[in-house]
Amino acid sequence: MRTIYGGNHEQKGESMTINFGARGHDVTSGRTPELLAQGLADYGAHNVQLALAKSFPDMPSGARDINPGMGSYIRRALSAKDVDIAVMGCYFNMTHPDENVREAGLCKFEAYLANARFFGAPVVASETGSIDAVPGGFTERNFTEAMYGKALASIRRLVAFGERVGTIVGIEPGANHPIYDIATTERLIADVDSPFLGIVFDATAYTSPNGLTVNDGDQVDVTRKAFERFGDRIVAVHIDDFTLAPSDEYACGTSIRRCNVDEGQMDVQSILRIVAAKRPLAPVILEHTVDEAIGRTVERYGSLAA
Repeated sequence: MRTIYGGNHEQKGESMTINFGARGHDVTSGRTPELLAQGLADYGAHNVQLALAKSFPDMPSGARDINPGMGSYIRRALSAKDVDIAVMGCYFNMTHPDENVREAGLCKFEAYLANARFFGAPVVASETGSIDAVPGGFTERNFTEAMYGKALASIRRLVAFGERVGTIVGIEPGANHPIYDIATTERLIADVDSPFLGIVFDATAYTSPNGLTVNDGDQVDVTRKAFERFGDRIVAVHIDDFTLAPSDEYACGTSIRRCNVDEGQMDVQSILRIVAAKRPLAPVILEHTVDEAIGRTVERYGSLAA
């Protein structure tokens, strides 16, 4: 039987400092909107980052499939359990070396932007791609001016569309991508210059294979810098813990492996205190923290004071 989480902060009627949510596909029982809503509610989470294809693989969700009725149905199912969609995930390689593949990804993202309001989602999000066709591996070949320019062109197009339909484009910077550190994130914000560009902040995503960020210290350091320098543009926060594992893939001899919160080496509490102080009630979305571990995290940190 699943444990029902809530914590003393809910039992006493006190407001939660941390507005916790989770990725929909980390609730493994959530194969339908109703089951996902119930699972999130059981774990004490009140928002979700929803990747339709990952949560509901039997439901067609491509550019030609997503529609207002789908959005309204899923929104009703989630809201019945007091769950909101904080972010719709539409992750793709926006710097893909094949222009046709890149164009297909851009068109799908635009379809999600156009329909997001029916889901009740203010943000549609993606990472910023890779020089490799399949993103994921760390390479400094992403850190060139040419790659920055390709990412900027895609993001400008998406933000212009987002302005037309009233939906924020959420960009998740990371060490495996062309927008890889605080400086390139700040540059992107200045170059796009639109309130419809938001940042999905993830300290672990900024982390390189040696366990530190590319230019900004450890995970607490990069969090502090981000909230000081562009905190007003952060629309959601990801929390995912990690360990370092031996690896021959990189010169440092290690690589990062995501894991449940509090099973790795990240100072989760310090990061959450910064979030609570600088961006009260911003959606904090757990990643790679699965099922019962979601509930344990909400129970432990949900009423954390700044």
